[in-house]
Amino acid sequence: MEKTKSDNGKIRVMIAENQGIILHSLIALIGSLGDFEIAGSASDGNELLKKLEITKPDVILLDIQKPGLSGIEVTRIIDEKMPWVKVISLSRHNHPFFIKEMLKHGAKGFLSKNCTVEELLEGIKRVYNGKTYFCSLCTKVILRDYAAETVEGTVDFRNITPREIEIISYLADGFSTNEISAKLFISSKTVERHKSNLFKKLQLRNTAQLVKVAVENGLLIY
Repeated sequence: MEKTKSDNGKIRVMIAENQGIILHSLIALIGSLGDFEIAGSASDGNELLKKLEITKPDVILLDIQKPGLSGIEVTRIIDEKMPWVKVISLSRHNHPFFIKEMLKHGAKGFLSKNCTVEELLEGIKRVYNGKTYFCSLCTKVILRDYAAETVEGTVDFRNITPREIEIISYLADGFSTNEISAKLFISSKTVERHKSNLFKKLQLRNTAQLVKVAVENGLLIY
């Protein structure tokens, strides 16, 4: 299916963001510019997938962290069912793992939440026109990862799953096992199993070490 703008010639943008203040700020910013039209918004992956058939966006700005479905899972589903819709990840997580996984599952661009307004708007236009786009920060991350690969003495996160990274993110924010299970709609035992697997994979002993290593290696951005 070929790309098409709305009847008024504007690029239709849908925003999926689970932080309300960021969602409304993006809607206000993008909606105020002449080249774009807000097709709709969603606060989680399930809501986004339900609204896609109705909103018919050209481009989706997607926050990678979602309750329930992750941004990676949502991107994969969109790429399979509506491949003409272009997905750009807009995330505070700039680790090479995230960028590679999003690209592997169909994303056409990756923007850090520290990117400039100019990069945001340029990214939407470039991706809409069939190109791939990275903000300057993400480009540097990719180049460093390509040059360094796995450096001796660093922790290798390549075998960590998207769900395990979600667990790390919630642990870093101070959520308990029961709170994480409620947010991700999984049992407390499943959360504990993910934590145990993480300790084994990364050769760590406790949650404090896990969060410390994740921050030091750029997996979590604060």
